[in-house]
Amino acid sequence: MNDKVKEKITKVYELVKRGIAGEQQSAEKMLNKLLNKYNISEDELNSIDEKKYYFKYASNLDEWLLIQLIEYFFKEKNYKIYRIKDSGVKEIAIQMPYLDWVTLDSAYGYFKPHLNQQWRQHGLPVVNRCRTTKTKNKRREAMQETFFSLYIIRSGIYHPEQKKSKSLTEEEIKRLSILYGVEGGKYNQQVTTGLYLK
Repeated sequence: MNDKVKEKITKVYELVKRGIAGEQQSAEKMLNKLLNKYNISEDELNSIDEKKYYFKYASNLDEWLLIQLIEYFFKEKNYKIYRIKDSGVKEIAIQMPYLDWVTLDSAYGYFKPHLNQQWRQHGLPVVNRCRTTKTKNKRREAMQETFFSLYIIRSGIYHPEQKKSKSLTEEEIKRLSILYGVEGGKYNQQVTTGLYLK
């Protein structure tokens, strides 16, 4: 299916969804003809307005953040996510509609620098106190997990069922006390009408 056909089907599909009575009925007939002509299934029709978007990440924290934001904003939607790790570039590709991309891109654009700034301020100094690379890597891994869960909770970007209570070890309590000053991000989700100009 070429771009012209895809664009035509998209416009007709929008008329089916948003059209007025008579307009909607004629658009529905035309849509059925197009679907039969080009042999398009219902699933393909629902994903016709989706494009593949790419998000770069530099660290585990950035990757975890992006996955958490996708889980938080689009839990009920099953988007296809692809991890791309070749030639030194770390990216996550996700296939989604434009409006959902705007939400995810703006949230990731806000939280990523804030998360990294909080990590440099509270977590990285503790990691840098280690002398050898082996202990630095081990400490970084443990600190990042604790830091990330604390940051997500303080930012409020989780669903209630994701929050679990458990008994903590002395080491975990020590890490939490070190990271006590971590501040969560204050992100206000955009209110959308559903209509955007490209």
